[in-house]
Amino acid sequence: MIRFLIPVNFAPYTLKAIEYCTAIAEHVGGEITLLYCYTNFLSESDGESDSETDSGNEKSETTILSHQDAYTELEKLKAHVLSNTRRSNNLQIKLRVLDGYPEDAIQLFCKEYYPDLIVMGTKSKGETIKELLGSVTLDIIKGVSFPVMAVPINYSFNLDKINNILFVTDFAKCEYTSLHKLVRLVGTFKTKIHNVQYCPAGKEKVDAEQLKEYSEYCKSTYRNQSMICDYICGHDMVAASMEYIENNNIDLMAITRKKRNFIAKMMHPSQTRKILFSAEIPTLFFHK
Repeated sequence: MIRFLIPVNFAPYTLKAIEYCTAIAEHVGGEITLLYCYTNFLSESDGESDSETDSGNEKSETTILSHQDAYTELEKLKAHVLSNTRRSNNLQIKLRVLDGYPEDAIQLFCKEYYPDLIVMGTKSKGETIKELLGSVTLDIIKGVSFPVMAVPINYSFNLDKINNILFVTDFAKCEYTSLHKLVRLVGTFKTKIHNVQYCPAGKEKVDAEQLKEYSEYCKSTYRNQSMICDYICGHDMVAASMEYIENNNIDLMAITRKKRNFIAKMMHPSQTRKILFSAEIPTLFFHK
């Protein structure tokens, strides 16, 4: 059974994450845990703060003043989700309320729960840089070792079919672990996985042997999964990926984050932040 974790604050973008995750879980079968992070400081302020973060406690129509309020609202949300599922027998929903700020409490809970996938809503498209720097979704993506999917609030989807998935990978380092997790998640859908490596020097500089090795592995290991292997080129990896997404009608993007040392972080802007800021489709982040 696949375990899904959805941090909730009852804002529209977290409700979009629930809608998307539930549709996936209906297909693959799984357990969803709806997690609300409660803080006395934010709750007692009656929502006076104007600051908004992707999955923190923000000013909204739902007022949470106690743990009981949180459980009551989660129960309502659970009932709503189950009433709109077509295969409720294929789905379990659990509820948790934890004390603490979301960026801290979510990471601690993950060490206890071991989710297969964390699904979070985001308002990233069109945000200012200041808002994105304060994004709880971004903090969780960077802070946990579990896969995280970011679902933009304005994304319209039909999960009866996910036709194309872009998996930005590294043929040389053979990121088979992330690929295996991706296939496990989407294996019940009729979909094609585009395994693509970024090559800034252009296709004339690609390593044909690496491409061949990776392609042969995919064909022999995932015989029932439609896949292609290719390169994308351009001066900027994110821009090249977004162009590929548009040209190939990609429904979901997946990428493996790699840890970098302090000097590398100082010299290069965060690709994760750029992707989260630019993506108009759900983006799945694995961790090296």
